[in-house]
Order: sequence, then C-alpha cells, then structure tokens
Amino acid sequence: MLHSISWFNYGSAVIFIAIAYYGYVGLTFYRSELQAAIYRLTGKKPAVNQFAGGDFQLPDYSITGSIKPEGIDFVAQEELSFGPTDENESPVIPHPSATISSNPTDTHLLGDFSEMISEVKTLIRVINESSESKENFEMLFRLIVQKYASLTGSMYENQINDYLINEGADEFPFPLALTELQSYWNNDNDK
Repeated sequence: MLHSISWFNYGSAVIFIAIAYYGYVGLTFYRSELQAAIYRLTGKKPAVNQFAGGDFQLPDYSITGSIKPEGIDFVAQEELSFGPTDENESPVIPHPSATISSNPTDTHLLGDFSEMISEVKTLIRVINESSESKENFEMLFRLIVQKYASLTGSMYENQINDYLINEGADEFPFPLALTELQSYWNNDNDK
C-alpha cells in the first residue's frame, strides 16, 4: 500500500496538513495580532472590540497618544513622602533655610551638612546598638567633625548639636550635655 503513494502526493499532504495546523493555531491564539498586522498593512483603522454584553468597548489602536517627555517636573528631595514615619525612625530634619534665615555664605555648605547628618544618624545607631563608652563616642564624633571641618562655626553646627541632644542623648548609655558637644567641635585635641 505504501508503494502506491508517490513522493509528490506525500509532500503535498504534509504541506496541506502543516498549513491547516498553523492556520488553526494562528487564528485561534493570535487573532488580534494578525488583525493588527493586516490593519497596519492596509492603513485602515481597526474595528472596536465589544465584550460579553456589549457595554464595554475597546479600540484595537492606542488611545493614550505618544509620550511627551517635555512636561516633566522636578521636586526637591525634602518634598517627597512615601509613607508615615515609624516610631523607631527619626523624624526628617527640616531644611535649614526653612528654620533659620540662611547666610549666603552658608548655603554652599548644605551638601556637607546633609552628609554629616547622615553620618551622625549612623553614629547614634552604632553607639546605641553596641553600648559603646562615652570616650569612643567622643573619638568618633571628633573624626566626623574633622571630616566636615567647614561646618565648624556655621549655623549648621548648632543644628547638628541640637539634633544629637534631641535624638541621640536619650538613647545613649551615658549622659550627654550640649557644652560637651560644643567642646568636641574645637580643633584642639587635648583628650
């Protein structure tokens, strides 16, 4: 029986079955993509799709329009808020220009101020978690002050001292006074 089928008939049957199979799969699973391709080729607008009850209609083409990057607005980092603060998290320090009328010469120190506040927050956490001694706190704080020596004598010095007294002093395993903090800012290394 297999000897009576020619190669031509066999090849034609395989091609016909493959076309029928891929046609069925394409029309069943890729109908919307095929319709979109046909509409793109012909240049016509696609018909509107209607769902089950006919109440909700969606066009096949994009209704949102093109992207326009010109209208982007930038906001300051202080204006961003992502949720309520946790009880363990320290509150946000207000921008120095909002609390004290800033001196024009002190505004260029704002970057150093924010970096020093970040390091002071880390210092408070480390001293609190490891129950370090007051001498270690003094040594570490003096290192931070040396790193940001440009802030010595500026309005930011008082803000950092106030932050340490208000946020850190209650958490430290030792007492901390404002006069001690002010003495740490001095460049003389007597201790």
